[in-house]
Amino acid sequence: MIKRVFIIHIILVFHQGIMAQSIFNVVDFGAKGDGIAMNTTAINAAIISCHSKGGGTVYFPPGTFLTGSFEILSNVTLNLEAGAKILASPNLKDYDDLGMSSENRNTSFIWAKKAKNIGITGRGIIDGNDMAFFDPDSLGPEWSVDYSRVRQGKDFKVRLPDGPLMELERPGVLMTFISCENMLFDGVTVQNSPNWSIHLGCCRYVDFNNIKVFNSLLVPNADAIDISQSQHVHIAGCVLIAGDDGIAISPCADGFCDGEATDITVTNCTIESRSAAIRIGWAENSIRNCTFQNLVLNSNRGILINAREGETIENLLFSDLIINTRLHSGWWGKAEPIHISQMPIRANQKKQPLIRNIRFSNILINCEAGILLYAHQPNTIQDVSFDGISMRISSGKFEKFSGGNFDLRPVFDNHFSVFAHDIPAFYFKGVKNLHISGFSLSWKDKMPEYYTNAIYGEDFDGFNLSASSLEMPEDRDIPLVFLQNGSDVSLPENNESITMKNID
Repeated sequence: MIKRVFIIHIILVFHQGIMAQSIFNVVDFGAKGDGIAMNTTAINAAIISCHSKGGGTVYFPPGTFLTGSFEILSNVTLNLEAGAKILASPNLKDYDDLGMSSENRNTSFIWAKKAKNIGITGRGIIDGNDMAFFDPDSLGPEWSVDYSRVRQGKDFKVRLPDGPLMELERPGVLMTFISCENMLFDGVTVQNSPNWSIHLGCCRYVDFNNIKVFNSLLVPNADAIDISQSQHVHIAGCVLIAGDDGIAISPCADGFCDGEATDITVTNCTIESRSAAIRIGWAENSIRNCTFQNLVLNSNRGILINAREGETIENLLFSDLIINTRLHSGWWGKAEPIHISQMPIRANQKKQPLIRNIRFSNILINCEAGILLYAHQPNTIQDVSFDGISMRISSGKFEKFSGGNFDLRPVFDNHFSVFAHDIPAFYFKGVKNLHISGFSLSWKDKMPEYYTNAIYGEDFDGFNLSASSLEMPEDRDIPLVFLQNGSDVSLPENNESITMKNID
């Protein structure tokens, strides 16, 4: 009996020794959590030691660890204890050059290349120190606007309190992961990013569980999660608040790597944004097989699908969503709860984009503009269905500054960028095979006169409308549904309030 207890004791001591060897406390490498000392050397040393000994956990105890850039190596997990904060340096010279660039982003704060089995976990915080790189008292410009084309003319401009702020010289992406595999982000909070927060480029097998992103709603490009040419990415139970896009899939990052974005799921998240809560496209490479379920979206645009570079975007499912959108000034988008557009980004662009097989179901919408489907080249948006959409449109405080316009940025010609246009509750142009069923529409207030029909469609091939309950804005003597220059139309039997012109 004594011998057995002795053997068990030896085993426990041996096991504890192994466990101790796999945890690398940054304090043991000279790090100081006083928010003053620069800890770049100590943190890198802890990661290198952990990696060289086969892997394990680099541990951050409570405290504020000011640091410049550092690289995560294979088989290393950063664990941030509750009360621990990794604070990004305010000095640009402390940021690593990645040796490659995409959309003029070539530096990063925390990064990895071709690493496997890495993670960032715990209840601590990664802070990007955003206001070190912005002027809080100045506003940025309004990009790509021809003021002769917009409804407000010169009154169409950036305004506080909406922003965005004027940037100073700033670093690139807060966290960049290029060609990495088997990654885990769990529980951590990311805040105050001065640029994109977390960017995956050509990564595979990635899980985001219960993370929080709290970025300023005034900071441009402060996306929460950007996924470029990556596969098997799963985002669940997250809270994402970002001045720019909440989740963006394959956004303008083709300089880092080459591949398609496929097999991506997003579920049980809340997202707040001044731009698009969910953005898909634009990119040179295709995007396929993505699902979005059980989400609450509060934003300028709710869902944005935009093909610009010749990519194919296909096989997307959106279900069980609540979408709340409102007009903002200064940001791209005009409060569309759902925006799908195809538009060349360059003149004489040879490769034609394609958007197809998109499904929306069981969605509650409160908004200040309508759903917009706009194909610049006919039939480049195909096979889109809406089933069980309940939508209420109201007026808002920014309508006099930016309402009554379509916003298709970015485009090859500013003539199509932002321009005055009536706002139907549902507008579609150049679409092939659109199906709407169970569409319930109401209007909250007495609306400005540029809000018009319940549904307006033109230049289409194939439209099916069934089992819907539609209303018009107050005091409108116009058709409930107006269709022109189309073919292959299927409508309810009771269609006295529908006007059709040049329909085959």
